[in-house]
Amino acid sequence: MNIRKRYSEFDEFRRRLVQTFPGFEAAVPALPAKSVISKFRPRFLEKRRAGLQYFLNCIMLNPEFSGSPVLKDFLFN
Repeated sequence: MNIRKRYSEFDEFRRRLVQTFPGFEAAVPALPAKSVISKFRPRFLEKRRAGLQYFLNCIMLNPEFSGSPVLKDFLFN
């Protein structure tokens, strides 16, 4: 699956997950770090892409989150 989202959309998605599942904060991984200086460098972008992929894989593999409307909204809207 190929997803094109801005970092801010991932940030909002993570915030919504934590808000919707208050007892599961520890199961929601952190997003990769932001950087003003390196944000257009290919190495930084690849590292960020891999970090966002890891984040999304963790969410999708967690049975608590995998069927949630929050995830479906993020993936398909």
